[in-house]
Amino acid sequence: MGAPTDATLLGSEQDTLERADLSSWFNPFLAYFVRDTRRSGGQVQLLRLGNELRGIVLADPAERVATVFTRSAEVAAVAVGDRGALGMFAEFPVEPDAEPFDIFQRDLGEETAMFRFTHPVRAIVPEDLPSVRGLMREVYRLVNDRWFDGLPNRFESGFVAEVEGRLAGAGWVTQVGPHARLHSLTVRVPFRRMGVGSDLLRARLWWVQRNGARTVLSEIARGNTDSQGVAERGGMRRVGTIYFHRPR
Repeated sequence: MGAPTDATLLGSEQDTLERADLSSWFNPFLAYFVRDTRRSGGQVQLLRLGNELRGIVLADPAERVATVFTRSAEVAAVAVGDRGALGMFAEFPVEPDAEPFDIFQRDLGEETAMFRFTHPVRAIVPEDLPSVRGLMREVYRLVNDRWFDGLPNRFESGFVAEVEGRLAGAGWVTQVGPHARLHSLTVRVPFRRMGVGSDLLRARLWWVQRNGARTVLSEIARGNTDSQGVAERGGMRRVGTIYFHRPR
């Protein structure tokens, strides 16, 4: 199995990734995920058997996390077994103590219902990045600083919510053509259960719908009942599960 390490996506590789069938949910994002991982200093392995692409492993050493995309339980087991000090997401529960993350999805064919925002919400601009990065580090501890370089861009946008003039939360959204993914919802502890998460969800749903997205998905830890409730109230429904295997 080969592991290209160049920092760009060559034409043939781009075509291969855009046609790849390695996931039940994330196929439309694979080429973007590879580019974004390389852009932010991560590691990419394209796992091949002969000329057949069997899987992709994306690793972010700064955040100590990786993901394997594959339709093969055998390939997933090898990748998870080799993860070392990184945690790893996979669509297979390779180990019995793997933590489930539910996939939530919503079709955006119909107009989003009117929603009254509880707090001021606006799109992230470059000047917001230091404070958003600080918020995410405060909540998650490990943050890849390089990921924020050049954001927002044509694939990656975000929104911030404020309470009494203070940054209360932020959430990001990736859009690749008609497909969108909500991720990295972050709410500062004092402002939780005040409607901040719902405000950020609705803002991102509205934004991707206006930009032509037809479907949107998000992965949420099964134990995170607050965020799952926000997703369900926003019209999203469970469609599947991925699993997080903790670092060795």
